[in-house]
Amino acid sequence: MESSIGCLINQQRTEYGLQPVTNNSDLHRAAMSHSNEMIDTGYFGHTSPDGMTFIDRIESTGYMRGARTWIVGENLVWGTGELSSPQALVTAWMNSPPHRENLLRPSFREIGIAAIAGTPVSESDHTGVTVSSEYGYRTFGKAKPRRKKARKSKAHKRHTQHQASTWATGR
Repeated sequence: MESSIGCLINQQRTEYGLQPVTNNSDLHRAAMSHSNEMIDTGYFGHTSPDGMTFIDRIESTGYMRGARTWIVGENLVWGTGELSSPQALVTAWMNSPPHRENLLRPSFREIGIAAIAGTPVSESDHTGVTVSSEYGYRTFGKAKPRRKKARKSKAHKRHTQHQASTWATGR
């Protein structure tokens, strides 16, 4: 199921002229722990009941270790019956603007997908599946020297806008 979901994600990315994402074992571990936790604990969200965020989960795998810069994101979905097929789950993401934005983010290059039988409302629902997909991109090495720029007034200060639970950048 995980490889089917990955193929469908890459199919969507290719249709939009984007590079496919490749599997990463650290991101897979983060996804696996989150899908299992949501089913075992009976919640559905980017932040666990104990306050652990998707960034915390990804960081705990060592994914960002040694990276000069990084960007990560997370998409979650669960479904039962006919809504639990790989195609139905990826279609649900594509029909949701924030999830679609993650799935089609050009900067993402790696992915970890965990599809676990059961749902946050019933871990014994064998027709259901809960999926976490963790996205990432890292750069390594020395930073390039920056040229000094003319100082801008506060009115021209650049602001970063992001959706709280879907992606974040570091460093």
